[in-house]
Amino acid sequence: MLLPIFLLAGGILLMIQPRTKRWQARLLAHFNGNDQKVKQRANTFFLLGFAFIMAGLALLYRVTT
Repeated sequence: MLLPIFLLAGGILLMIQPRTKRWQARLLAHFNGNDQKVKQRANTFFLLGFAFIMAGLALLYRVTT
């Protein structure tokens, strides 16, 4: 029962993280100001977080039924 909750929390964290100013500033410095690469990385984190949430919901459904 703990794994689905962990996956849901991790997914939410991964989806929110690219929206923070600190994260964006660090990646802009890492990619030398290339906004397109920063947006691609943010979209990757969003999709990864969404996959974690879907996996957590599937496991939660399987545990409760």
